[in-house]
Amino acid sequence: MNLIPREVQKTGNYFCTWDSQCDEMHARNPQAASIPSRDAMCEDFLFGDGGLLRSFDGVRGDLIVVLDDGWDVPYGATDRRLFGLLEADPARFPSLRALDPAARLKALAEKVRTLGYRGLGLWVPTQTPSLVDGREIVRTPEEERLYWEERARWCHAAGVLYWKCDWGAHQGDADYCRMMTECARKYAPGLLVEHGLTGRPLLESEENGPAVPERVKAYLQKTLPVSDYLRTYDVVHELKYASTVDRAAICLEAAQGVEGPCAVLNIEDTALIGAALGCAIGVMRHDFEKKRKYLPLPPRIVSETVCALRWQRLAPPFAANSGDLHIADERLKDVWHCPERARNLWPNLPQGDYFVTAPAAISRNMPLPRVTAAGERPYVLCSIHPETGALCVAATPRTFGVRIDAAPLADIRLRGRSPAAPIGVFGRVESLSIDFDEPVAGRRVYAQDLRSEEAQDVTAQVALSGSRLSVPGELLLRIGAPEDPENGIPAVVLQLV
Repeated sequence: MNLIPREVQKTGNYFCTWDSQCDEMHARNPQAASIPSRDAMCEDFLFGDGGLLRSFDGVRGDLIVVLDDGWDVPYGATDRRLFGLLEADPARFPSLRALDPAARLKALAEKVRTLGYRGLGLWVPTQTPSLVDGREIVRTPEEERLYWEERARWCHAAGVLYWKCDWGAHQGDADYCRMMTECARKYAPGLLVEHGLTGRPLLESEENGPAVPERVKAYLQKTLPVSDYLRTYDVVHELKYASTVDRAAICLEAAQGVEGPCAVLNIEDTALIGAALGCAIGVMRHDFEKKRKYLPLPPRIVSETVCALRWQRLAPPFAANSGDLHIADERLKDVWHCPERARNLWPNLPQGDYFVTAPAAISRNMPLPRVTAAGERPYVLCSIHPETGALCVAATPRTFGVRIDAAPLADIRLRGRSPAAPIGVFGRVESLSIDFDEPVAGRRVYAQDLRSEEAQDVTAQVALSGSRLSVPGELLLRIGAPEDPENGIPAVVLQLV
């Protein structure tokens, strides 16, 4: 029995090249005062033997490939006025040199699809280039619109699937974001447009939660309805879980005031948060990180992303305003002791302690979980999918000073609905209990590592009593992290039959 469908969903999940570009340039120039990460982007880096896109076997069809900053500017470009051309640079992609701009995009998209990915996405700054052939250009608002309409037509003809819009002169301008989306809607139907909750990677935090500026609330209220996806944006790696949980809460709460169409959240690389909250994933991690030497951190495990992508074949991401939202009043606090860092590391932070607080729990379309532990607890996130009924829960790692991605254990109790729906479990727990709307005694329970192709009968290793299923954390760990029981993050799908 295989609990995971082979058919992929047409989601906005993507692999973004940016972190791998950074890794490549640090490897080339480890002592450089600044690292021009955009200069890694080229044809051979992507498609060559051993290239970046020769990875993600088994889930390429679940991913769009987003070419990040650098793909459409010359090598060495630093002047912000050059960005936004949307023409694949001929020096970076020499095999496309003879083609016109739209044909270059089409050829790029075909190269990506040939490798088995869903298609091509592009990093697009929220601006048009104002320095062209050495000449300064000032465009009127109408000329800006005409410019993006032309680019939308190019992308439609080329079969480009995604615009990842951020950075640029109009970053944070909700009206400009709306205009870009309108151009895509008109001339590239089917093109998915992502805008972002842009800001610093480490936002200010307070013990009782961040003070969300009114301008941010206004931006979200305007941008969520005109985006297919809204990204919670870049975070400091060492505080990624707390920061992303906090930003997800801010965006989901803002979405409750949106009537009608609304964006799906993209929580970037924290895949287990995406799985548990029904959000899209912007994958950054890659097996190239195994060669990385400039950060005193272990490489992020690609299989965690694979598990979340496979889970979302059962429960694809859904709109941020879909269903009920519950956010815990209690906030947990993660603290990172930042050591002295090389000046060429992003973000450049002085040595010291940094902290982020975030809601202890978030739930969508179900009540908040009950979480108990003898000591520290994880952030616990859960949802019931509005269409498939699939239930997913995640217990995230935490950061305590120099302990990065620590995994405190807790007993988690959930209120589910139908026991016939799949159940996804991500993270380490002491125990998990789910109370359903109907009796479960006498059923059989199957469990499957989300990386595997076969489920196993675990009925004798769980407890079924009345309408409650109880699962020991040790079982989830044994099934979902057999290769690394000390540090692995289990990812398991359960099915009652």
